[in-house]
Amino acid sequence: MTESLSQGAARGVAEEAAGADTPAAEEDGRVEAGAAALVIRGTVRDSLGVALPRALVTLTVSGVGGRQLSKTRSAEDGAFEVTAPSCGDYLLSASSPQLGEESVLVRLDGRPVEVEFRITVPGVG
Repeated sequence: MTESLSQGAARGVAEEAAGADTPAAEEDGRVEAGAAALVIRGTVRDSLGVALPRALVTLTVSGVGGRQLSKTRSAEDGAFEVTAPSCGDYLLSASSPQLGEESVLVRLDGRPVEVEFRITVPGVG
């Protein structure tokens, strides 16, 4: 249950990273790239740096009323991985029932993306 994002400016980099020699195809304003270029990896931690296992990580289309594309849960060490259907702009969110939610806009442009979420612990400055 995973998906990721990218936008097609750096096709050559994405193809090198994925080991692919096939050109990216453009369709409906989104650019398809090698599978590695569409992967978003990262971790979910609290503001003290403690890993948050089983945090819900969701990938949606950027914009009002964006369609949910993928969701997964972080591993015991807080790590997660999602894959987008194509290059473009997406909203990536991580939530923990005890601490709340954090979201970030992600642009996939042909290179793998890493995101570290830091969800604030209430009462900790």
